[in-house]
Amino acid sequence: MGSPDSDSQLDTNTKPVHFEHMSRTIVILFAAAAVVIAGACLYILMSDGNGSGHHDDDDPVDPDVRDMDLMMAVDGKAVEVQWEDNPSVAAIKKLARDGLTVAMERYGGFEQTGSIPSSVVKDDSWIEVGIGDIVLYRGVQICLYFDDNAYDFTRLGKISGMSDSEIRAMLDKPSVTAVFTLQR
Repeated sequence: MGSPDSDSQLDTNTKPVHFEHMSRTIVILFAAAAVVIAGACLYILMSDGNGSGHHDDDDPVDPDVRDMDLMMAVDGKAVEVQWEDNPSVAAIKKLARDGLTVAMERYGGFEQTGSIPSSVVKDDSWIEVGIGDIVLYRGVQICLYFDDNAYDFTRLGKISGMSDSEIRAMLDKPSVTAVFTLQR
């Protein structure tokens, strides 16, 4: 048996528990978990809920618009377009069912670009574009070209029935409004 004081003495070889350090670690772990959960929720909100990233109305087969012609007007002037036959154009047709107005701004000195109200199906690949080309950028913007460029786009169509100088005069300004409608 040791001295009466030996039972009440602390063992100097053990380290004290630092609750402050442990609580900081727990806070960091909870913060990281919150970021991961918030990111997952945002992904689900931006997709259709099943993680596919496509909305039900992106289905390009729609009997209501399949046999209708997509029309485009720029600043009130009807513009003839040779549209591609692809799912992206079909999705744009669905958006244009009740009239689709896209406010556009000149970008880079070679295009007018404007956002559409919802993302549509895309099939981007590296393409070169020129005067009169109409493309979809990242599934959310329509671009009308009045000069050359190259990037990952989905081709939508090409303006026809106008000279290069007429297309440039129509599009090479600070902003334009493009209206897409359907016609039988």
